[in-house]
Amino acid sequence: MKFLKKFLFTAFFCSNAFAYSENYQANNIENLLIKSLYEISAGELNDALITLDEIIKQKPNFKLAHLIRGDIYQAYAHGISDFGSSSNFSKDKIEDLKEEAKKRIESHLHNATDIIDSPRVTLPQNIDNLIYVDTNKSRLYLFEIRDHTLIKIFDEYASIGKNGSGKNFEGDKKTPLGVYTLGEKITQPLSDFYGEGAFPIDYPNVYDKLLNKTGHGIWIHGTPKDTYSRAPKSSDGCIVISNENFNALESILKNKQTKVILSKLSYDQYFNAENNIDKHNNFMSYFESWISNWTLKNYSEYIAFYDANAKYNSKAFEIWSSKKKKVFENTNDIQIAIDNLTIIDYPEEEENVKYVEFTQTYNSDLLKQTLQKKQIWRKFINEWKIISESTY
Repeated sequence: MKFLKKFLFTAFFCSNAFAYSENYQANNIENLLIKSLYEISAGELNDALITLDEIIKQKPNFKLAHLIRGDIYQAYAHGISDFGSSSNFSKDKIEDLKEEAKKRIESHLHNATDIIDSPRVTLPQNIDNLIYVDTNKSRLYLFEIRDHTLIKIFDEYASIGKNGSGKNFEGDKKTPLGVYTLGEKITQPLSDFYGEGAFPIDYPNVYDKLLNKTGHGIWIHGTPKDTYSRAPKSSDGCIVISNENFNALESILKNKQTKVILSKLSYDQYFNAENNIDKHNNFMSYFESWISNWTLKNYSEYIAFYDANAKYNSKAFEIWSSKKKKVFENTNDIQIAIDNLTIIDYPEEEENVKYVEFTQTYNSDLLKQTLQKKQIWRKFINEWKIISESTY
């Protein structure tokens, strides 16, 4: 038994120290799994079997729990020579399950605050939630927004692309990195492979297209009925969560206002970088000056906020800027109101790129119009410039 304790523990964690919190919910499957591993590490194998039996009773399709339980019984009967030797799974499948266990325990041991107040993300009152996916940790987090503060209310395991994250082209089997908007739930009949359903994200978005990234069909979806969870890297680029978690999140996923951030950074690394406030204030001075010069009809100053290669609704700079100049020359009494302002530091390029979205109300002697606008701002040396602007 001593061999089993050491073997199973080091197979997962390569360590002889395991800090376990007793503050778990008895009906949470992942916490029960972690509890069973803690019991194994403490040599309490009978207790571990009881815990694993409870997991399997609740989720008979949780293959990792079956594998660990089988190894314990194998050790009681004949001893074990390798992790997963009690099963008929292939070597690759056993490695997948071991990696899943590692990802789950790493997240359990990761001590991060559940309350975030960071200018990395500015969200308006009409957005209630934010989804953050840490592709390195195979983890999906849901934050609720209260008084401009992010409060973590959901924290669960998720699978990503077979080749990791950082999607660049069709078929690379990677999950994108960026800021995305959810689409309508897929209504066409789907195979059991997608479980309880699927919601697409808008990859490739406007920034992806500027970078010439290709691909399509990136979804957040469930698992087949015979599978509680998939390996950490097992999709063709989608984010895959258990059917149980899909159903728990469905009302959030249905809300098109919910933004999805896909990043290689843990959420505390992303939100808590140094000098965020100063950087945010610096950007806001540019954003407000862009509006001011537009209102004052200072065309040369206004157009200087755009990069020379900036796209406007996918049109080249030379085409739309010349039209804009004529509008400036023939328009008076311009008034601009900005509502529902969203500003998100683009993941992996947090200090250099901003995703900006807002409701714009434009009034002049020639036109009155309210529309939604998306912008991508990039920092060039010490100046912020718009590289993409689109309306919808």
